[in-house]
Amino acid sequence: MHLIHVRLHTPRDFRLPEDLAAQFIAQATPAEGVEHVSVHPGTAHGLTVGLYVVAESLLIAEEVALAVSRRTVEHVPGLGRSRITSCSAALVGAYFDRLLEGPGGDGRSMRLPDEDTSES
Repeated sequence: MHLIHVRLHTPRDFRLPEDLAAQFIAQATPAEGVEHVSVHPGTAHGLTVGLYVVAESLLIAEEVALAVSRRTVEHVPGLGRSRITSCSAALVGAYFDRLLEGPGGDGRSMRLPDEDTSES
């Protein structure tokens, strides 16, 4: 599963619908694999939507998130004057923090070869 963030620039008079996450899900087809949507109001005229997409690759997940977001902006009243400003995978910091806590604390998942022995 991939978390994709879509950022929207909204008009000044935009009012966040209570069911906006459900409206994003309603615009997705079952084949697109959108499992969950979260909506986060941002600063001045901004909105971030997180789409959790089950896909074979990150590229496919980003394409799905963008397609679903475009349909949602087009079909949901109140979003019509909004525009998508970005669509990209979210960096999951906790995952990378755990990598750094692993052996050696340098983020490597396997030991470096020992250059002083014949085992390298």
